[in-house]
Amino acid sequence: MNLYEGQMYWDKTVVDPLRIEKLGTGTETQVLIIGGGITGNLCAHVLAKTGLKVLVAEKGHVGRGSSLANTGLLQYRSDKMLIDFMDDIGPEPAYLFYRMCLEAMDQLTDLNRGLTAPTDYSLRDTIYFASSMEDTDPLRREYRCLKRYGFPVELLEREELKQRYRIDKPAALRTWHDAEVNPYRMIQALVRRNLELGVRYYENTELDLDNIHSNTILTRDGHPVGFDYLILTTGYTRLYETIKDRVIPRRTYAFCSEPVGGAPWPDNVMIWETSRPYLYLRTTADSRIIAGGLDEDRPDPETNPDQIRAKARLIADQVEDLFPYLKVKLAYAWNGLFCGSTDGLPFIGPDPNQSNILYLLGYEGNGMCYSMAGAAILTDYIQGRPNPYQSIVRLDR
Repeated sequence: MNLYEGQMYWDKTVVDPLRIEKLGTGTETQVLIIGGGITGNLCAHVLAKTGLKVLVAEKGHVGRGSSLANTGLLQYRSDKMLIDFMDDIGPEPAYLFYRMCLEAMDQLTDLNRGLTAPTDYSLRDTIYFASSMEDTDPLRREYRCLKRYGFPVELLEREELKQRYRIDKPAALRTWHDAEVNPYRMIQALVRRNLELGVRYYENTELDLDNIHSNTILTRDGHPVGFDYLILTTGYTRLYETIKDRVIPRRTYAFCSEPVGGAPWPDNVMIWETSRPYLYLRTTADSRIIAGGLDEDRPDPETNPDQIRAKARLIADQVEDLFPYLKVKLAYAWNGLFCGSTDGLPFIGPDPNQSNILYLLGYEGNGMCYSMAGAAILTDYIQGRPNPYQSIVRLDR
């Protein structure tokens, strides 16, 4: 399955990416992770730090799946408001889910501080603005709810929002403990650290997911890989039978601008909005603007380069409408496939029918945060420890 189309940016920032050998014989491990994107590498890191023997198999090249199309905005808040989760799943599970995400963001920050190779990870505040006057009431209710439960949040009314951030909108939430990152650089740094921890990696190694036996799976070349636990971190490449009726495939468009010189708006805050589909934007370490939006309920990426460029221009126009003093010049434009879920939650935990087959699928728009949380959940599961969040994101919820 093709996960993205267009001109990508992140791969241009790594001069000498890792190249890893193909698995050429049978082997075994305690934990087999299928998928070498950001999710698989985060999971491998957390597991390896406990002393478990971990093997990561990637059917292509590490970090060059949907992670390459990731725009790298990391936030503890979900696309779905806390007040809406409370209505749908109840106050206590909703609170716990948001607490899980906040803890995961702090864990991502600590993890990046321990990596020696550059990841362009920077703590950033986030501005979530009301796209219209009609959106201000739910925004204020969300603020009161977040504040009541102790989450880091501030409410900005129009004048303060305009004065502090040059955004002329009715109101906004400011949150912190958020961050931006170069996903491809982070994967390269993670792999190097994981190799030091003893993780084994194999690229160009596709495993036959239709023929998983109790503790063995075959590569497409027929080599057996034995495992105690198998973790599927395959992202959007495959819709599994146990969850496919609860998955919503979408495509999103994005661009990276030419360098703008300095900060294009105050504090380089990350920005998104209440409207759906929503505009989202951030800056980069080399003073570019990355922005995305115009999401569509389509199961595959747009392949026409002119259409991709046209959509990117529309997003750039939205950025210029928000900041009229900017003139955005496109450097790269792409679109990528991602998946949502019908209840707004990721899918993390054991297969309902085979307890040593585990899923870590960070569906919805907060995937890296969910992946960090999921790595901890699955580590606890493998080591027989209870986890307060496992029941909320389990597959058979």
